[in-house]
Amino acid sequence: MKLKPLVAVCAVLCLSVQVAQAADYASDLDYYQELPTVLSASRLRQPLSEAPNALTVIDRKMIVASGLRTISDLFKLVPGMYVSYYKGSSQAIVSYLGSADQYARRMQVMIDGRSVYLPPISAVDWGNLPITIDDIERIEVIRGPAAASHGANSTQGVISIITRNPRGVDGNRMSLTRGGKGINDLAAHFDRHGEFLDYRLTLAHTADHGYDDLHVPPSTLVQRTEGPKLLNNSNDSHRAELFNFRADYHPNGVDRFDIQFGFNHNLQGAGFSDRMPSPANPRNTNGNPYHDLIANAGFVQLAWIRQLENAGEMSLTYYHVRQDQHEAFPVYLGGVFFGNPLLSQSIKVDRDNLELQHTLHLTASNRLVYGAAYRTDRSRGHGSTPVLPPAYTSLLPPFYSSTIDTNEFRVFAHDEWRITPQWVLNTGAMIERDGIGEHNTSPRVALNYHLTPHHTLRTGVSVAYRTPSAIEQNFPALQPGALFVPSATTNSPGLHSEKLVSQEIGYLGELREWATSVDLRLFSDQVSDGIYITNKKTFANGMDAHYRGFEATIKHSFSESSDLTVNLAHVLSSSNAPFMAAAGIKYFVPAVPGWISDKLSGSIPRNSVSMLYSQRLAQDCAFSVAYYRQDPMQPFDRGPVDYQSIQRRTDLRVTKGFRLGDGLKGELALVLQNAFDRGYTEYIASNVFNRRGYATLSLNW
Repeated sequence: MKLKPLVAVCAVLCLSVQVAQAADYASDLDYYQELPTVLSASRLRQPLSEAPNALTVIDRKMIVASGLRTISDLFKLVPGMYVSYYKGSSQAIVSYLGSADQYARRMQVMIDGRSVYLPPISAVDWGNLPITIDDIERIEVIRGPAAASHGANSTQGVISIITRNPRGVDGNRMSLTRGGKGINDLAAHFDRHGEFLDYRLTLAHTADHGYDDLHVPPSTLVQRTEGPKLLNNSNDSHRAELFNFRADYHPNGVDRFDIQFGFNHNLQGAGFSDRMPSPANPRNTNGNPYHDLIANAGFVQLAWIRQLENAGEMSLTYYHVRQDQHEAFPVYLGGVFFGNPLLSQSIKVDRDNLELQHTLHLTASNRLVYGAAYRTDRSRGHGSTPVLPPAYTSLLPPFYSSTIDTNEFRVFAHDEWRITPQWVLNTGAMIERDGIGEHNTSPRVALNYHLTPHHTLRTGVSVAYRTPSAIEQNFPALQPGALFVPSATTNSPGLHSEKLVSQEIGYLGELREWATSVDLRLFSDQVSDGIYITNKKTFANGMDAHYRGFEATIKHSFSESSDLTVNLAHVLSSSNAPFMAAAGIKYFVPAVPGWISDKLSGSIPRNSVSMLYSQRLAQDCAFSVAYYRQDPMQPFDRGPVDYQSIQRRTDLRVTKGFRLGDGLKGELALVLQNAFDRGYTEYIASNVFNRRGYATLSLNW
């Protein structure tokens, strides 16, 4: 899809609007009141129509209406977003423009500005985040690269989760959720509002049995290629306990201190067989039997924010993040079953980050934000086995115990210049020295033109980089959730950053007479020097890919009590994977000969749709309906047995509010997911998502 002709068309359209329209513009105050405000795109508070990137905002009302239990599922409401699960509900895969691999390496994820994407392990552990879905106020998703604002590993986009601030809130809430598939959640939230101190405390327990059906739908490719050969992935239950605390101390009208800390403990089912070898069943040679994977995550975040003259602001933020996982299990080696726990493996990741940021108004029409950050990451992998006879030692994968330290430094700046009331120019860049010693500069330029106060065109170009992870550079290494057999077995020296160049054209319109808003985006993303696995089981640069497509979000309010949101995405892609497959590179061998010549292209759903309708009724009743559809695809790092057929899913939610005396309110919510029981698979063929339901009782006082 060529963007140059589209740019020319937009330019002609812009010039055709007479300058006299400037007189019809509302004041800046009115303009800001009418449009939603976003924080993540440029680090400046901006109306959505003046942001340099396309954004999707999932607000609190949408979160509640969706009826979803897990944070990762919320991104089904973002056009072009792929959401699936490797095991149960604890090992989620969230990526933009398809499933590049199990770890979705190119999506930056932040919670209140704190990065939870950990480059040392190239992953976001969605099941191990120390917040609940009820702690979230809103989510801003930047669709496209945003390295100019958020640095390396923002090549596909940025997910910015903003938790509920205790300011202005005073009350308590408890909720209990029970349902099928072992769903058993309990949460308590305590909020206090004071003259100088506001705080919010959350305690929660979540649990479910994951997927419990290994029967693959007959329409899948499995039946035509490999028959009943399936990965036994049914040990995928999880149980988690967490707490988090957020306090806002505001001793005066100038300074504010944001204090946050939390912890999460997660017990995940792991392994792929409940059948162990025995003299009667010597063929049960599974090397990764059912066992528990224990994961912990904790964080501390401290921020000082000072309000300056002329609406300026200075902030200093420090946070420490720690995550660890460990497991131990027996194996079967060379025809001999070692029944005692044989393999013990763990990985620990620590991060410290310090950032200083200054926002100021240079003139009445120009704002600037700039700053610097320093980060240290430490990854510690450890694998141990008891002493084995020499004949069996060589059958084990090569474990190691080592520590990998990386240090990163970055400086950034972003300028917003209101050239005229109609024209807004956003320019910015980030300069980084990454963990492998490379220096990268990620610039971005975007020009927004207001055809009228409520109709805006945007065009932009940006460059982004992804730093190779410590896991990719230092194999053999241990990976969370897949510790037993790493996908590469030797070190990969000489890796350098992937590069992405993105072009986009967008339109944002408010059709007030129809109570409708429209957000359209055309994009073209070119990836060069992508990292892949060679047939020698090492990582190397050399994958090139081109993504292009169209996205749309349409929102309509039928009345003050009913809303509809529709998201659409159409994505085309191509890569040099066919050439690399012909050269014998293992990762890119087509899944089925003659079926897919470009495996990267086949791993991206060409069309996807999501819809959410909510209706508030009389007597504290409400209901909502959500629909999700995704074209067939072949997961990039899976074989044909895991081919995903078309997905269709409808969720229903019905609620009834009630009062139990003065100051005590309650609500009963019933949720039915996949209401029409269209059993479909998610990432692994044995992950069959069948109908499931649950009920939530909540009390507020």
